[in-house]
Amino acid sequence: MRIRQNYPPVSAGPANEERTGFTLIELLVVITIIAILVSLMLPAVQQARESARRTQCRNNLKQLGLAVHNFESSYGKLPPGQLFDTSAYLDPDLRSNYSFVGTMVYLLPYLEQEAMYSAFSGSISLNPKDYDGTPATDRQPYWNYPQIAAVMGNQVPALLCPTDNAARALSTTSIDLSFGNFNFTLSNDPLTIALSPGFRVRQEYKLGPNSTPTHLNHGLTNYLPCAGRMTFTAEERLISPSSADFAAINDYEGIFRMNQQKKFRDVRDGLSNTILFGEVTGDFFKAGGNNSRTTAFSWMMGPMGVHYATRSLTGVAFNYPEQDRRKFTSCHTGIVQYCLADGSVRSLSVNSDHDVLLRLAGASDGLPVGEF
Repeated sequence: MRIRQNYPPVSAGPANEERTGFTLIELLVVITIIAILVSLMLPAVQQARESARRTQCRNNLKQLGLAVHNFESSYGKLPPGQLFDTSAYLDPDLRSNYSFVGTMVYLLPYLEQEAMYSAFSGSISLNPKDYDGTPATDRQPYWNYPQIAAVMGNQVPALLCPTDNAARALSTTSIDLSFGNFNFTLSNDPLTIALSPGFRVRQEYKLGPNSTPTHLNHGLTNYLPCAGRMTFTAEERLISPSSADFAAINDYEGIFRMNQQKKFRDVRDGLSNTILFGEVTGDFFKAGGNNSRTTAFSWMMGPMGVHYATRSLTGVAFNYPEQDRRKFTSCHTGIVQYCLADGSVRSLSVNSDHDVLLRLAGASDGLPVGEF
């Protein structure tokens, strides 16, 4: 016989209800754990992003190296450093003879910018021999030609480092360099200082409220060709051959020179031991960090020397951070990337040995480079 036992119904009280959420303490614990994980992952994510940007920068330099090799294959010689009347190094009155067309213009067809290049080739002589040593009445700066002025402000993406933001130079509280004067614009209070005789005006962005339309209408670059130690030769500065400065300058002559088109066979130190291009940034107000840029460079500019990244002619090491605009620099922490003449790209420490940089900049100094 089966005995059936009846139990009282289960109470539906609060203690027996099924829970469907989190308590406040549990929620706070979860949030804390997530915050800790995010804080641990964020540096790794930022590092991965910078690594990707650095790789893109390397690719940009690689493309410039390939463009130079393609140009050399087509013409049997390399592009000039810049179309420039070298006698104007010592005579500012000859500045009206500047053409100022730089290396990048010659490489435009090899960077998929044929339309931009046609504005130059159809408006102005691109033959370096027309701009050095012989009088000419038709020499004018490139910005005087309407067709060129229409394209010189175009930005070429392959000429910008993704880690940098060169457009920060378009600040209203920066320094403006007009052709003939320094215009310091701080708190909208311009102070004009005349240039010293023989100072070579570069196509740098130094933008402020007093900037001219010519300055405003320039595309930017984070890469410039290498001139060697200096952008000028000892002869161009009338330095005596008996002076120690003569050899200190000319022994480290680079690939890209004013009004000269060298050939790869002229690079006697070897293509893998000679700098072709390097990164540039410009100047920043040091107290303001990367958000306080005062200078960036135009892709119309000529070559850069390594002088201010090495030692003075008397052997004294430079320690002038404010002169970053006169040397190869980058926004990558601790390194500057260079494209060598063989097309390879190398990352060199900002603390690289000065003599190594000089030997890498010189195309035929005949000195061993060693490890770098």
